[in-house]
Amino acid sequence: MKKETSAEAGEPVRAWTPADTAMWHTIAIVSDLRGERIPRQRVSTLFPLAPDELALATGPFQIDSMRALGDGSYVHDSSFVFGTGTIGLAMTAGTLIGSAAGNTQRRAQAAADAQVAWRPDFGGTITVTTRGFYLATASGLLRWTWSDIQLAQIEWFTVLVMQGQSENGPVTWRVTSDWAELVFALWALSVHPDHPQFVGDSWIPGGWIEWASAVGYPVAGAGVIES
Repeated sequence: MKKETSAEAGEPVRAWTPADTAMWHTIAIVSDLRGERIPRQRVSTLFPLAPDELALATGPFQIDSMRALGDGSYVHDSSFVFGTGTIGLAMTAGTLIGSAAGNTQRRAQAAADAQVAWRPDFGGTITVTTRGFYLATASGLLRWTWSDIQLAQIEWFTVLVMQGQSENGPVTWRVTSDWAELVFALWALSVHPDHPQFVGDSWIPGGWIEWASAVGYPVAGAGVIES
């Protein structure tokens, strides 16, 4: 089994990773479903599935959410300690300086917290099925069906950005997982086959299929994916 690409081809040299294994299986699964075949890839689950639901993959995930941590407000410290004598006056000056510096720091932190940005949220284990995905977390099991996802896009290898309707309202998530591409492809295949990334197969890293074959992992169904 090869671990590097050909030097003559001028391609970057890197090792095969678990993310590559996930991509290899993802392409095979999507090829099977596009060909109206039942995927051969299966995993077992600790939770029940619907009678016609198949669990296809499982692995760790991390989710960042697009949100602010605060509203820009902060507590202004106006405490003051008065002292007499040389030492007392010096301490008073130090108190004023320290209070002003503290307020400046709190104001800057409050402003930063008010910015809408990617914030680390939670992680756990994701299980992808033919009907959606499950997130097993420390606080419970969350189920998402494909219709719950309203918008999705592969941002880069193993990273999916999605918007959807959760049990607690709308969310914007950045999902990092080796199975991010599988989530995207099965969602697109189910509810949005005209998604530009799906139609053009640009959810697969450019040249990945050729690279995988070169390092000893020919991709089953690659002809279907590249058509």
